[in-house]
Amino acid sequence: MVAHPVSEAVQPIITQVEVPAGMLGPDPATFEVRSFVVPRPDGVVLVDVGPPSTGKEIEAVLDPLGATWSDISDIVLTHAHLDHVGGLGEVADQAPRAVVRAGAADLSEIRLEGRAIEPLAEGDRVRDLVVLETPGHTPGHLSLLDEANSLVLVGDAVGSVGGALSFGPAAFTSDPVQARASLERLARLAVGRLVFSHGAEVDDPNAAIGHLLRSSG
Repeated sequence: MVAHPVSEAVQPIITQVEVPAGMLGPDPATFEVRSFVVPRPDGVVLVDVGPPSTGKEIEAVLDPLGATWSDISDIVLTHAHLDHVGGLGEVADQAPRAVVRAGAADLSEIRLEGRAIEPLAEGDRVRDLVVLETPGHTPGHLSLLDEANSLVLVGDAVGSVGGALSFGPAAFTSDPVQARASLERLARLAVGRLVFSHGAEVDDPNAAIGHLLRSSG
């Protein structure tokens, strides 16, 4: 595997998830979920694995980078919800060298036959990515700080819809007070980029966080 420039610091894997009526509202809905391939000098980190049957989508991102499944050194699960971990069994089989990791408080909710899932905590490092505990969406929700590129992969700590930020649906948020505190913490980092698991990046993420906190306060 070759080294990758900064412009390839994060590569999204975008899939569409269809949910039946009653889960997100009275009508059926479709939403976008993003996992990420993060090439590092000493391996490839896969952040989340998406819903079931995402293998082809992951391969389509690995191939242009000159990487294969065997280059995946780490699989980091930001949290235990199905749209982020549903493809774990398939992906773990394809990437037998990868160490699978998740937040300690979410481990009991994640199933993986035949492989251990290692717990992650505040300040741990996955390659050169720094683990941030950002609970609220789930008890063990994690974000990952890429200091060299001034970006944070925020998982579902916050998302973007039409260029504006929003918290996740209340039905899928374990602790709204913690979720708000985690977002305030992310704002204090003042990084250049926030990378969301739901929705595209926004131009000025720190201003957008400030607007969301004021409007939801």
